Amino acid sequence: MTRCRILSALCLCAALLCSCGDGRSSAERASAQGILLFGNNQEPLSLDPHKATAVADGKIISALLEGLVRPDAQDAARILPGMAESWEHNASADEWTFHLREAQWSDGRPVRAQDFVYAYHRLLHPQFGGKYAEMLYPLRGAEAFNKGTAPWADVGVAALDDRTLRLTLIGPTPHLLQLLLHFTWFPLPEHRVEALGGMLDRRSLWAQPDTWVCNGAYVPVGHRFNDFYEVRANPCYWRAAEVRNRGIRFLPIVNGYTETRMFLDGKLHLSNNVPPELMAFARSRAPQEFCQDAYYCTIFYRLNTQRPPLNDVRVRRALALAIDRDTLVNDVVRGAGRATFGFTPPGAGYAGVATPAAAQTQGEREAEARRLLAEAGYPEGRGFPNLEIMTTSRDVQKVMAETIQSMWARVLGVHAEIRACEWTAYKAAQQNGDYDMSSSSWSGDYLDPATFVELWRSGGGNNCTGWGSAECDAALAEAQQSATPDARRAALLRAESAMLEAQPIIPLYHSERAYLKSRAVQGFYPLLHDNHPLDAVSVQQGEAHHD
Repeated sequence: MTRCRILSALCLCAALLCSCGDGRSSAERASAQGILLFGNNQEPLSLDPHKATAVADGKIISALLEGLVRPDAQDAARILPGMAESWEHNASADEWTFHLREAQWSDGRPVRAQDFVYAYHRLLHPQFGGKYAEMLYPLRGAEAFNKGTAPWADVGVAALDDRTLRLTLIGPTPHLLQLLLHFTWFPLPEHRVEALGGMLDRRSLWAQPDTWVCNGAYVPVGHRFNDFYEVRANPCYWRAAEVRNRGIRFLPIVNGYTETRMFLDGKLHLSNNVPPELMAFARSRAPQEFCQDAYYCTIFYRLNTQRPPLNDVRVRRALALAIDRDTLVNDVVRGAGRATFGFTPPGAGYAGVATPAAAQTQGEREAEARRLLAEAGYPEGRGFPNLEIMTTSRDVQKVMAETIQSMWARVLGVHAEIRACEWTAYKAAQQNGDYDMSSSSWSGDYLDPATFVELWRSGGGNNCTGWGSAECDAALAEAQQSATPDARRAALLRAESAMLEAQPIIPLYHSERAYLKSRAVQGFYPLLHDNHPLDAVSVQQGEAHHD
């Protein structure tokens, strides 16, 4: 065994020696061991960074792998060195050179520039089918290679030597460092992936807990389905001495009631979400631990534009206008958001699209909705087929769907059924287009409006609406080539405006994160895009949460 593996085994053995039956809560016992108990919403679908798409997956992946740069714990706009100890770019910011530090994978092998090249090749390979491949489209030639129209040699990534990586981009990309925080830009241990099936094997077991090779702050030590995923500090990590906890136990708790109860019972240090209907209770029960932060996230409905009558833009607009967003925000999510008719939340220098509907009264919107539905051939809802709203099993989504169902019946005279799915079935149905309307959310992958607007690129892996537009695609391409921030923002606004005009989605509100944080937790600060470096979080002994 290598020294790193021996140290990892010793850390695991020590962590398993926990005291029980001593009157302390689970969180207090975990604090004594330096272990963070973290609510992570749902069971991870995949921890292969080239197959994962869910936020819950990304949180674990970001604990196990580190990219060229890493986030700051307190300032979302500040980017810190990661695997790259320094970098520079040319005057037009379309060629970047990164100089890697001496760092190791958890098996003791060196992290090389070639591991980044290998990772990007794998994600972009047309035979791999990575849903997040478009995250790498800023690389010159990446889109063409991904679509099978150009060779890999044309893609703008090169290892100049073991510790020098050069990225050549399709246009000025001053925000590249924000993009690099996303797990799609992380390296892979080429030697490990090749030993367990190779680049194109989507069934490879390399990302299982017992076969992982990591370069991040943690290594996996255990996984029990629908119970926990546990990681421990990686002794081979280049900043191992600065990691502020000994490990993290990620708990996949979908039900917000259950999670809130677990926190109040001393079984969590950090919850993922307080359901809207419990916010007043949680705030009064644990006033020092209840948190509500601005969040770079939008709640919306996807519409399957390939299915009649949703293939008619008049129907889509009518459904969107008939929803009273203020009622949703005030009565259903209890103030956990801000009503919106646009998609991209304000932030990062982007104000969003000013839609005509936002300037109307709710009565005016409803009158316009009835007019549009009649124009489409369904006056007062006559002849309109039953549609289905697909949600996850979360209670708030079901209550929101019931509220919207009632609004459509009252305003338009149309009926919608509600289908609640468990998470895996929901994701599969959405990706396969097996739905009419899908209750959805999107949180920014990085702090820049492009992470929202580029979602609607024609054929994008996370679009899932069947909609595409040459006008939107052209504006996105212009944004990528823009030489100034103002020109780039203007192009993104045109792209988003084209999408909103076509209405393949119904924006509802920009979300705020309500969660519970134990007083034992130190180093966890509000961040707009919720990209928290968990290695900066410590849990203090002797601090019990409110009960």
